[in-house]
Amino acid sequence: MLKFFRKIRQKLLSEKKYSNYFLYAIGEIVLVVIGILIALQINNWNEQVKELEKEQAFLEEINLDFKSNKIQLDSIINYNKVSLHAGSRLLEIIQNFDLKNPKVDESNAHLTDSIRYYYGLVWRNKSFNPKNGSVEALLNSSSFDVIKNDTLRRNLISWKDVLNDYLEEEEFAINFLFYEYRPWARENFDPDLNDDPEYITAFFSKRHRNFLNQRAGDLYNNLTTVEEEGVTAMIDNIIRLTEPKDYD
Repeated sequence: MLKFFRKIRQKLLSEKKYSNYFLYAIGEIVLVVIGILIALQINNWNEQVKELEKEQAFLEEINLDFKSNKIQLDSIINYNKVSLHAGSRLLEIIQNFDLKNPKVDESNAHLTDSIRYYYGLVWRNKSFNPKNGSVEALLNSSSFDVIKNDTLRRNLISWKDVLNDYLEEEEFAINFLFYEYRPWARENFDPDLNDDPEYITAFFSKRHRNFLNQRAGDLYNNLTTVEEEGVTAMIDNIIRLTEPKDYD
């Protein structure tokens, strides 16, 4: 092709058709420019395809992580609701005993099984341990700009702060459970309510009832915080915004 164009130029010069030569030269320049522009466009298109593929890979990972987070958080919410109900029921049952001189007798013996059941529910614990690897990897890399959706970008940036606000409330409840209540409980009573008067007295004591009220308050705070801080809503939004798109 180049040899063909060279022959045309040489022929025009040899015939001294300078005006035709200049027109030809301009045309050749235009063709070269068009070729360069086409090459640049193809290159840009290839880069866009690569960026789209990179974005989709990140979105897929984030989507999987947050679907897992949603399953885990929904489980914890239901878990805490059951524990909160158990705490309320346990406090109600305790009121059936003579708190000044508590003892198990024929009038309340049928309640001991319920006490053991609700006791096991109210003092159990399950913590939220979300998967954050995909978000952390994205935020700590130079690839964050591949995420084109501005709403999703804002959600991903805000996720850590929203999560930490909830986890602080959860940590407060955990610290109370493990460092205040459980050490006291191990030393003072047997949840099986055996015949030891000291155990029974401790179980029905004002301090234990205060512990139960504190536990119920912590569980309630966990349940309200997860909604008030927008943890559930943000997880749902991130899942929705990272769902695979159908381009067909």
